[in-house]
Amino acid sequence: MGAQQSKSEPVIFYNQNVPLQFSQGLVDSLETRTKVRSAPAASSQQVRPEEVEERVRERVAEELKRVQEKQEEINQRVYSDMAKKNIDNDQNSVVLGADINNMIEKIKRTPAKAIPAEIAERQEALVVCYKNNESRPLDCWKEVEAFKASVAKAQKTFVAAYQ
Repeated sequence: MGAQQSKSEPVIFYNQNVPLQFSQGLVDSLETRTKVRSAPAASSQQVRPEEVEERVRERVAEELKRVQEKQEEINQRVYSDMAKKNIDNDQNSVVLGADINNMIEKIKRTPAKAIPAEIAERQEALVVCYKNNESRPLDCWKEVEAFKASVAKAQKTFVAAYQ
């Protein structure tokens, strides 16, 4: 393994007596490459500054127009998305309004019936007793019992009417 070197050195022949010959295709290829490389340099030297400025203005105008078109496209997309969301929100608000109205109707109670005269009299007597005995409300126990008895009587009458 170590007996030979892994890389061989290139062999170079030095003989000045041997004429070198190149094919015509190689010569033509080298000449066209040379012409192409030198042509832009020669043509750029002949361009007037006004022409350069005009070209720059044209390119800037084209780029500006392209950017404006892209911005307009983005704006249209955003506006259409927002319009779609607004339509969805309007539909949701209509449904929500209907739900609220339904809930209001369900919550509304039937008007309260008039309080029977007996209960109203007993309630008024109880309130007068409490006002006259603010420092001793326990003295109104008779009025409280009479009020409770009249309410219980009205409850029995109400329940009996719906059985």
